[in-house]
Amino acid sequence: MRKTAIFVLLALSLSLLLFGCASAPAEQPASMPTAVKAQSLQKPAVLPTQPESPAEPEPVAAPPVAAPGQPGCTVQFQKDASNVFYVMVKAARAGAIGVTCPNGVSAQKQGELYFCTQLDSPNPAIAYLDGVECGRARFSQADNTTSAPAGKQSCTVLLSPSRITVGQTSTVTVKAYLPQEKSTLSYLCGDAEVNESAGGLVNRGKICKFNTPGTIEVYAKVNGEVCATSPLTVFSTSKDCSVYDSAFAMDREQYVYSAKVAARGYSGGDELHYKCYDIPFAIKANTIPNTTDFVTTIECRSASGPLLQNVKVTMGGNACGELVVAQ
Repeated sequence: MRKTAIFVLLALSLSLLLFGCASAPAEQPASMPTAVKAQSLQKPAVLPTQPESPAEPEPVAAPPVAAPGQPGCTVQFQKDASNVFYVMVKAARAGAIGVTCPNGVSAQKQGELYFCTQLDSPNPAIAYLDGVECGRARFSQADNTTSAPAGKQSCTVLLSPSRITVGQTSTVTVKAYLPQEKSTLSYLCGDAEVNESAGGLVNRGKICKFNTPGTIEVYAKVNGEVCATSPLTVFSTSKDCSVYDSAFAMDREQYVYSAKVAARGYSGGDELHYKCYDIPFAIKANTIPNTTDFVTTIECRSASGPLLQNVKVTMGGNACGELVVAQ
């Protein structure tokens, strides 16, 4: 009976043990936190990038402006006889004047005035005195139908050519700035004087024939007063030569004699002849610059001693003069 009771207890314990193992739920693996799982499934966040702004250009330094109280300039507009306007600058003191046109281009100086290809612009014409802005003004056709106040008068006489033979012609050109609109411009043209009414910027010229030999001062006058002259050489013959400016010097124990020879009207085959220390020299005209109207230098050089007499010079068989021996 006792053995039977023990057996029953053992059987009951084994049944309870088996029943507990079958009913216990299977162990689940540890689950990932929800927040971490959601974060791992998302793509990496891309931060928005700011577009690089272009670098701002460095400001260009403007020309200096005259300080208050410093001498300035008055900018005006002058009309010539052809109704072309120019910029006129009146400075309070002496100095280098420059003008910038309304389009930003430097003006061309013509006499006492400054020329711009375009003035009719909303931008001003700017004047500079020694590199410092001293004044500016805007051009308006309606406000500039009359000439600006008078400036400084100037004139020039040009000759082309400046060496001729009697009976030949030279073009006489007179360039002037005449502040008064109705001035009398006079200039020599051959054997007569030309008189014209002019004002503002003037550029006049004529072909003039001269019949008097010698050196003639071709002049220009404004209201009867001479304002410019230019020399015109008129030769009496078609061919002419001369020797001048004879000189002597010592150079490294050598005696050096020199002179200038001027010749006009000769052809390329004509020759310049002279003799130094019994050595003859012959120079063809076509080897000298400006063959038909030239000035060249001849030279005698020797260490044997000084020249004892003048050196005769000829050109194309014509006597020109002598290289004068002087020590």
